[in-house]
Amino acid sequence: MKKLILSDRVKMKRTPLKWVVLLIPMVVLAYEIVNFSYRSAYIKQQMNVFHADTMWSYLIWDNSFLLGLGVPLGITLAASIIANVEHQANSWKQTLSMPISRIQVYVSKFIWLFGSSIISALIFAISMVAIGKILNFESDIPWRDVWGDSLSVYLTAIPFMSVQLWISMLIKNQAFSITIGSVSTMMGLFMAMNQTTRWLPWAFPVQASTIMLGESGLTNNLELSAFLVLSFMQGFVILLAGAIHFAKKDVQ
Repeated sequence: MKKLILSDRVKMKRTPLKWVVLLIPMVVLAYEIVNFSYRSAYIKQQMNVFHADTMWSYLIWDNSFLLGLGVPLGITLAASIIANVEHQANSWKQTLSMPISRIQVYVSKFIWLFGSSIISALIFAISMVAIGKILNFESDIPWRDVWGDSLSVYLTAIPFMSVQLWISMLIKNQAFSITIGSVSTMMGLFMAMNQTTRWLPWAFPVQASTIMLGESGLTNNLELSAFLVLSFMQGFVILLAGAIHFAKKDVQ
């Protein structure tokens, strides 16, 4: 398995995957720097309206919408790139002729997708700290919320990763998987607004911030642990189903 992952590493060097990993953190970083620099008076007013204790709390909450949309889109592109390495080179038969199981091949691709997402989350956490330093936030850095907020949105997107990888691996035309991912991302936003559909996996990322807007203002997201547990469970089931399907399907 280790050799397979290292083999995929060589293939990924020739792809734009590293730029996708950087894309979401850099876009959010640029937006927040502009937002806090040029709308500081409005932000202070909003902080009073939402009863935000610190600038950090408001920043973390403000990121939630952008991440809820951006992370699934980034995962969609990453899954497409990882699968398209084999599709574009027409190398599935060669890859699957090796003395390894198809499930191992599939899991290796998922490890790359999950690993690239975690790297993106770490970059985003560092970017959050950089924003606070650049904008001279007065309060201490809430490390638990910063790291938690950065990782949780990606961890709650595990079912989404599993679905997108499944589609990308089985269908050669990546325009299809990218369209499905984009539509699913937008659907997740609307699902999160309904008390029933908000518990479906597509709605998890947009609700995964450590800070949420409650009736009395910004507060800790007490439902985050439930979203994480459901994400791990659903993600594992979908990943297993996708791997088994891939193992049985004729791949051109």
